[in-house]
Amino acid sequence: MTASEMLEAVKKNLKIEDDSRDLVISDVILAVCDYCNLSQMCIPDILEPVIRKKIKGILDYEAANGTGYQPEIASIKEGDGTITWAQTEGNTKATIYGLSDSDKAALRRHRRLRGYV
Repeated sequence: MTASEMLEAVKKNLKIEDDSRDLVISDVILAVCDYCNLSQMCIPDILEPVIRKKIKGILDYEAANGTGYQPEIASIKEGDGTITWAQTEGNTKATIYGLSDSDKAALRRHRRLRGYV
């Protein structure tokens, strides 16, 4: 399956009718290809659920919090003007929009050695 076929499959399975999310989907597909050392012309069909779930997580996050990244606040101290951000494994920008450790664990069995097709 090519990257464009994967994009269409993910859009079909998530019931996305317009092209507004194509860039986000393409970014996730490219990140998966880079991590797994795969060509964009030959992506295994079995990776579609992993990509779809990652896109669904991004869409759910943006639906709840708006587009972009907005960190959660753990505490605010007004006297000195201190703000403490709640940074956990699940809510950092890298894990929401990039590949998290659990995503990498799911992709690990599909990785190829660099230089081999």
